[in-house]
Amino acid sequence: MYGLVSAGSAGAAARGRLHGQRTSGAIRRSGAGPVGAGLVDGGHGRRRVARRPSGHGRRRARGDDRTGSVLSTGPAPDDEPGLPDGGPGPPTGTIGVDARRVATWLRESLHPAVSSAAVSKLPGGHSSGVWRVDAVIDGDVRPMILKAPEQPSVVYQRDACREARILAAVRGMGAPVPDVLAVDTGKATGRRCFVMEHVEGHGLADSSLAGPHEDTWLQGMGPEARRAIWDSFHDALAALHSVDARRVPDASHGPRGAVDVLDYWRAALLDAAPAHSVPRQLSALDWLRDNAPPGADDAPAVCMGDARIANCLIDGSEVRALVDFEVAYVGNPAADLAYSIFFDGLHRAGARQPLDGLPSAAETWNRWSRATGRPVDNPAYWTAFGVTILCVTATRAMIQWGLANQGIESANPMVARWEACVERATHA
Repeated sequence: MYGLVSAGSAGAAARGRLHGQRTSGAIRRSGAGPVGAGLVDGGHGRRRVARRPSGHGRRRARGDDRTGSVLSTGPAPDDEPGLPDGGPGPPTGTIGVDARRVATWLRESLHPAVSSAAVSKLPGGHSSGVWRVDAVIDGDVRPMILKAPEQPSVVYQRDACREARILAAVRGMGAPVPDVLAVDTGKATGRRCFVMEHVEGHGLADSSLAGPHEDTWLQGMGPEARRAIWDSFHDALAALHSVDARRVPDASHGPRGAVDVLDYWRAALLDAAPAHSVPRQLSALDWLRDNAPPGADDAPAVCMGDARIANCLIDGSEVRALVDFEVAYVGNPAADLAYSIFFDGLHRAGARQPLDGLPSAAETWNRWSRATGRPVDNPAYWTAFGVTILCVTATRAMIQWGLANQGIESANPMVARWEACVERATHA
């Protein structure tokens, strides 16, 4: 997901994004109100799709022979946090999605006039299972995005249905995320998955050590526009952090807040590596668990987890949607801000010519504080907390991909960075 392994690592693991395919024919459900318990599951029940006039992001199908055809599409979102750049990457073989089963599911779950569907895997990502679906509905081709993750995943206990429920719940309260259209527990398609609207927008590159600082589209923007994009992303995070977390139970790891979140990441680490091989990472987790700031769990929010600017879709200088909620949780949202700022620092350090125009860390914290009404407290601690996600997932990925033959804690460069964050928090 990120360019985190040193430049001396062999190879480069290509990273993908849902980039700027500006298709306005996004599918939306008719009627108002949040999606929640009413999410379609496995083909039980139907929803109507809002019709749009011809010529607005829709094209006529040439008959009904498109089932299973492959379309040229943009790259997939890079939706697995903490993945290293370098080395051979994940296995290249993938399990296909049956377009006929997808079409049947959509016909039963979304719109009775679905006649066929063309399904094509979006390039990029690491076993991300992101597909573009072009469904033929009443003769019109309408795009949407299918998330059907493959297993095993570098994301611990990854569950696409959980992600869909989180997205639906926060969208129902006004958070800027894509509209979830249908969810399948595996009965219809053979895998846990969901479809969501295809949102217009540009996704920033994140395939190198410099990340978005080497995105040619962003480089072509002026400093003021880049600042507006940065601010808009953090405004979108603030909107997410302002929804009622009590109404998003699927995002919670337990009643103890930060402790339960850290325990999830401890379990994720020990699921991949025996304790004796990861003592430094366990030590960092122990310190974070024992030193949570007073009031850390007083006002929990839904946190994106992988809260970096590459995980959004941008139209002009406005962020239209946050994407990728695989590791979302209920906790202290300061960790999302700290994570975003930490990532920009990594990318800035890796860029030959960092982009100008972006606000400082202090300006970013203060803007978010004004938008949410939350104080800026203990940013050093929450940076170390946020980097937990990055480091543990990188460890899991490197073990899965055979990049840890010399010992995972020496092979994973994020371990030392995480320790440095903990050290700064110790003395803050």
